[in-house]
Amino acid sequence: MVSINDVAEKANVSISTVSRVINQNANVSREKEEAVLKAVDELDYIPNGLAQGLVTKKSKSIGVLIADIANLYYSYLVKSIEKELRAAGYYAVIGNTEWDGKREKEYVRHLMQRQVDGFILASTSLTSSYLEQLLEKDIPLVVLDREIKSDKIDKIRIDDYKGGYQAAEHLLECRYNYFIHLQGADFTATAADRARGFKDCMQDNGIDHSNYKVISSSFVESEAAQDIAQFLDSNNIKDKRPGIFAANDAAAFGVLKELKKRGIKVPEQAGVVGFDNVNFAEYSSPALTTISRPIDEIGKISARTLLKRLNMNENEKITEKDITLAVKLIRRESTAKISEEKL
Repeated sequence: MVSINDVAEKANVSISTVSRVINQNANVSREKEEAVLKAVDELDYIPNGLAQGLVTKKSKSIGVLIADIANLYYSYLVKSIEKELRAAGYYAVIGNTEWDGKREKEYVRHLMQRQVDGFILASTSLTSSYLEQLLEKDIPLVVLDREIKSDKIDKIRIDDYKGGYQAAEHLLECRYNYFIHLQGADFTATAADRARGFKDCMQDNGIDHSNYKVISSSFVESEAAQDIAQFLDSNNIKDKRPGIFAANDAAAFGVLKELKKRGIKVPEQAGVVGFDNVNFAEYSSPALTTISRPIDEIGKISARTLLKRLNMNENEKITEKDITLAVKLIRRESTAKISEEKL
C-alpha cells in the first residue's frame, strides 16, 4: 500500500504539506500543490477517507436514496444528480430502497455512520417527523416528490395534479368512452395528486361515475400489467373504447404488453397515457403518449440546492425551499382521436 510518506518523498515535500493539499488547505504554494497532486496521481495514492473527514468535517459524499433503480425515471434522475455533484467535487452514494420504508431507514443509518454530508431523498416513505429528527442532527436534506409541511426542509416537486388532469383531458379529447386510471402506490403524494387531477377532470367534464374507474395499483411494470388484467377479466367493457392513464411510464409499458397479449389494438381500441417521459417511451411499440416531467432539471436543481445548503455561511438564507416544476403532455402513437362518423 502506498503511504502518505511515499507521496511526500516523491513530491519532495513534508508529510504535513501533503496532508494540507489533500484536505484542500489554502496554505500551500501552487508549485508544491501541483507536485503533490502529480505524485498522488502517479502513485495512485488513496487517502483514508474517514481520517480525512475528521480533519475537514466533510466526507464529500452525498446519500441519494431512490425507490426503484429498475424504474428508468430514477435511473435518469440519479445520472443527473451524480453529474452535478461530481462537477462540484462530491460523490453520490446510491441507496435503492425498493419502496421499503424499513430498508430506507437502514440506508439512512448506514450512510450517517459513513459520515455523508447530506441526503437527496427521492424515496417516499420517511415521515415528516422522522425527517425533522434528521434535521436536528444538522444533516442537510433535499426531498423530492413529497408534500412535507416543514419549512426547514428543501422540497422539489412537479405539478402532479396538473399532469393527472392533462392526461384525463387528452383521453377525453380523443373521444375514448370509458376511462381507467391505474393509481400508483397509495402512500405517495405523487400518486394521490395524479389521481385527484384525473378525477377532477372527469367530474368537470360531466363524466358519470359509472364511466370511469380509479384502480389501486403500482409504479412497477409487472404489477400494473397484473392489475389491468384483473380489471379486464372482472369487468365487461368489450363494447367500450377505454382510455387508460397509467401511474407512470413503467406501468404504462405493463399495460401495453397486457393489451397486446389480449389482441386489443392501441390506439384504435384502447388508448394509453403514461407519466414521466423516460427516453424509452419514444421507442416503445406503439410510441407512448405521456406526461413529461423535466427529469434532468429536477436532478440538477436538487443537487445544486443541497450543495448551496452545505456551503452557505451562517448569515446566508435559502429563500426558495419549496420548488414546483411544470409538466406537459407529449402526444405519441398510443392515443388517437376517433373520427365523429365512427362514434
